[in-house]
Amino acid sequence: MRGEGGGRGAPQPFAVLVLEDGRAFHGRAYGAVGETFGEAVFSTGMTGYQETLTDPSYHRQVVVMTAPHVGNTGVNDEDPESARIWVSGYVVRDPARKPSNWRARRSLDEELVAQGVVGISGVDTRALTRHLRERGAMRVGIFSGNAIADEGT
Repeated sequence: MRGEGGGRGAPQPFAVLVLEDGRAFHGRAYGAVGETFGEAVFSTGMTGYQETLTDPSYHRQVVVMTAPHVGNTGVNDEDPESARIWVSGYVVRDPARKPSNWRARRSLDEELVAQGVVGISGVDTRALTRHLRERGAMRVGIFSGNAIADEGT
């Protein structure tokens, strides 16, 4: 299930990422607020996040970015691999507050919200990547907003 956009003025709601082996990572909603599920994969690229998000080969996958800063160049209309974002979820450590590139048309966060992609920020993505490398591919869920409201977080 895809989520709704969150309010950008206030702090983002709490979010949690849960792997099928029970390991959990806590952070803040990034992109759309809600819940999503997929296969956890990671990307070690320091650039090219827009191409990764719009590559159809990532359909039904939750992409974990190992680079600590993501979104610095925003989103433009020239670099996508296809007309939409295909990932089912997105995980970043430290998202850019504001894009800083003359080609940017909008921020990465705005694009994720517009396309209903649920994500999480503030996660130790390198620890998460190590966990996936050691234990192998597994399913993952990301939950934020009403999806975790009952937990009282």
